[in-house]
Amino acid sequence: MYIWLVTWLGSPGSKHMSATLDNPNRYSPNGHRSSTLHLQIQQEATYARVARARSSSNYFTVIFRPTDYESKSSGIHIYPTNFLLHNQISFAKNHIDSGAKAIYTDGSKTGEGTGSAYCILENYGIIPSWQSKLDRRNSVFQAEMLAIRIAIEAASSLHRPIKIWTDSLSSFMVIHNPKFHHSMVREIQTILLSHRHIHLRWPKAHAGYLGKECADQLAKDAITKGDPFLLPKPLSYLKSEIKSAALSIWQDNWGNGETGRNTHDIVPRVSNKPVEWNREEIMFVTGHGPFPSYLHCFNLRTHDNCSCGGKGDPIHYATQCRFTLSWHFQTPTVSFKLQRLKNILTNNLSRTRLRLLMSFICDENNLIVEDSN
Repeated sequence: MYIWLVTWLGSPGSKHMSATLDNPNRYSPNGHRSSTLHLQIQQEATYARVARARSSSNYFTVIFRPTDYESKSSGIHIYPTNFLLHNQISFAKNHIDSGAKAIYTDGSKTGEGTGSAYCILENYGIIPSWQSKLDRRNSVFQAEMLAIRIAIEAASSLHRPIKIWTDSLSSFMVIHNPKFHHSMVREIQTILLSHRHIHLRWPKAHAGYLGKECADQLAKDAITKGDPFLLPKPLSYLKSEIKSAALSIWQDNWGNGETGRNTHDIVPRVSNKPVEWNREEIMFVTGHGPFPSYLHCFNLRTHDNCSCGGKGDPIHYATQCRFTLSWHFQTPTVSFKLQRLKNILTNNLSRTRLRLLMSFICDENNLIVEDSN
């Protein structure tokens, strides 16, 4: 017997990691410049540790650390009547690069990793910017939100109006939503409400602007050149890890099992997508039907012979039995037996013939099963 265990290590009382804005490459939500930022991330758990071990007693243990993944905030963050960001967050129908100081943010994700960056454009020139490399398991949404978060923090020290441009529509919409439970989104909303001179804009067009192209290039370069930034991995990655672990355990059970070997020969790999077989096809592939070879296993028949003298298994009725001659398939050689069966199950005409064959066997079972008397 196999048991799948998912063990969560850590608790609200475990060690916390604190960070301040003096160290921008270590992120914690729900904090400000003058306060210690608390997040349930253990100092040693900077990357997700997913361990899969099999003990001598055939028990599986899958260990996930919850502090390696982001958590959702609960409750009401800002009372709806106090959520007055409509003047600070808006769409820009016609955006034109000007000499005025502005900040552009972007996030990028490739097969090599994830990058986050922002740049400052003033007098048509780029001045000091920021870029960081995230873990490859971080999402592009996290990269976009992080760039906005760091850019807003940089703009909070200014004392004149400044615009922050982002081409991430999803980030723009969630910041405008007072009910969103993402911790970083809530932190951005809080800072915007306390710094009315910061304006967040989303340009309608997606190309042809110096600031946007610069931020996009910085985010891509950050994947290989940026300083590492520790950020909890998204819940979507946790779900994929749990799914992967479950499929791995399922595949191990299926590959090393003792039952269902006929089906295993046809479908050796497990999947959460069901095969499109109907009842008759399932009976034929598994052999669990009105076949003498199957009924004999449960002592429902004294032997496993067909009334024509051959062994009454599915292949016999599909290729040799004289009572089912109208629905016969070509007899395959031993080496091509499995391939032939797979071809039958992927061809619509062959599947139709197979269903007719199984309907005949079910309806005329007394004819094809030899009477013991």
